[in-house]
Amino acid sequence: MRLSSLVVLVALALALGLSAPASAATADPHASCAGLAGASRAGDPGAEAEVVHGVIADATSHGFPPGATFGDFARHHLQTAEVCLD
Repeated sequence: MRLSSLVVLVALALALGLSAPASAATADPHASCAGLAGASRAGDPGAEAEVVHGVIADATSHGFPPGATFGDFARHHLQTAEVCLD
């Protein structure tokens, strides 16, 4: 009985956790550019980390704090990931 309950709970957790990831197409049009750009990389493992590391390296090499770059991007609301990333 205990094992079958555990199996049911694991199966339920997996079923709920494996739902389709968010995408830029389903993102709220009022989302910030940071949210839209992140959603556009959903389903591409490692893509978000690659972008974050690139932004940090670029900002640091120009003497800017990376947080300022991320904050500026997050304050823009341009309604699509494509416009944000142009």
